[in-house]
Amino acid sequence: MANSNTQTSAAGQSKKDLLQYLASTIGILITFGFGYLPPLDRITPMGMKVLGIFLGMIFLWSFVSILWPSLLGIVALIISGYAPLPKVLQLSFGDNIPTLILFAMVLFGAIQHVGVTRYISRWFLTRRIINGKPVMFSFIFIYATYVLAALSANILPALLFMWAILYSVLEDVGYKKGDRYTAIMVVGTMFGAISGQAAKPFTGSALMIIGAYEKVANAELDYLQYMLFGFLLCSLGIVLYALLIKFVFRPDMSRIKDISIERFLKDKLPPMNATQKIMMTALFGYLILVLLPSILPKSLPGIGLLSKIGPLGVVMLFVIGLSICRVDHRPVLNFKDMAGKYIIWDVYFLVAMAMAVSTAMTQDSTGITDFLSQNLNPLLGGHSYFVFAVILIVFCCTITQFANNGVMGVLFMPVVKIFSEQAGGNFEATATLLIFALHVAILTPAASPYAAVLYGNKDWISQKDVVHYGLIIFVMCVVMYALAGIPLLSLIY
Repeated sequence: MANSNTQTSAAGQSKKDLLQYLASTIGILITFGFGYLPPLDRITPMGMKVLGIFLGMIFLWSFVSILWPSLLGIVALIISGYAPLPKVLQLSFGDNIPTLILFAMVLFGAIQHVGVTRYISRWFLTRRIINGKPVMFSFIFIYATYVLAALSANILPALLFMWAILYSVLEDVGYKKGDRYTAIMVVGTMFGAISGQAAKPFTGSALMIIGAYEKVANAELDYLQYMLFGFLLCSLGIVLYALLIKFVFRPDMSRIKDISIERFLKDKLPPMNATQKIMMTALFGYLILVLLPSILPKSLPGIGLLSKIGPLGVVMLFVIGLSICRVDHRPVLNFKDMAGKYIIWDVYFLVAMAMAVSTAMTQDSTGITDFLSQNLNPLLGGHSYFVFAVILIVFCCTITQFANNGVMGVLFMPVVKIFSEQAGGNFEATATLLIFALHVAILTPAASPYAAVLYGNKDWISQKDVVHYGLIIFVMCVVMYALAGIPLLSLIY
């Protein structure tokens, strides 16, 4: 029997390997072969090669892998004749966005590594307002996930950590897979995590799209305005989800009606040690220093310097300072150890390639921006700003269910600039709206790696429930972004 199972497993793995080889071959053919097709209207021969590289990358990223296709794309740009090796390396690895992502993953990974996020989550879950109030507990729990995700280098550990706490609570009171409250909270925790993913503009896919914005606009995005918009809108989204639980979903919450903070105080955390206190200070210190140039005049002593070195310089200074600082004869931040554990190389290489190809695609010599503008004009052109923004919200929330949000943001940023300005809108505000709309990635396994994890969570939720509640979140976000997000942008920007 064991031998039969082994053979079946080997046969399944061989089939999977064959499909990987097939998908890799198709992706490589697109990457190098698309450029030999007759040029499309307004797209130049060089533009066809660049577009082929981009489409090949999307295919390989979606169906094969992230890391080696990103390297292949960089090599393909060189072979295409778009630019020599030094120029392509400058556009990719030499861009400040991939470097900022790398150092931010180290800094936030170190903060997460010493357990600071555990104290933050415990603070939320020990507010007496949740005592005997299941809906308030649900809101606080999802909101805590949002905050942890926003303060983490990678939202997956925060999501899995909060899921583990949730499962413990559900088991204690007798909930199981198939119960409505179980499904509502599992999906709700995921919603909190992806909201936190978009909230931080200094790492991850949000920074990747911001990098595309800054290239197109030739200006830096204001972090304070971005984070204020994200805080207000994400908080509203979690409030609305809690209201849906109370007034629309109305699950059986009788088993959790006596929820109290004593449930979370049973497992007491020890007092924060010196390393944790230093890391907590570094966390909020970094956030403050990154935001100060958006708050105070640059003529003030020190503010001009912060503006000059930017978020990348600030994060590097924190990494340097924490590496120098020692507790118990060891550095507070061991760069080698934190880099090995928390740098997600797939993300780094994806962003590096995206920065290079986004620059190539937006050049006048490729004609790609003109082509997209002409063909999207019937959909996006000739509208008031409100109508244009609503169409953009629906489009972004939909496309992100089937494609990488960062890649889509990079692709459509120059087009959004054209039509946003045609409609009389603020491009920076529109870019902010686009980024958040592209992070409502929950409806299908292809929406994001985190959505794939949600679909794989078969011990606690069925795929039918994921689709059901994911669709409700999708509709809620579209309506919220349209009716609250657009007016909020006009107030902030």
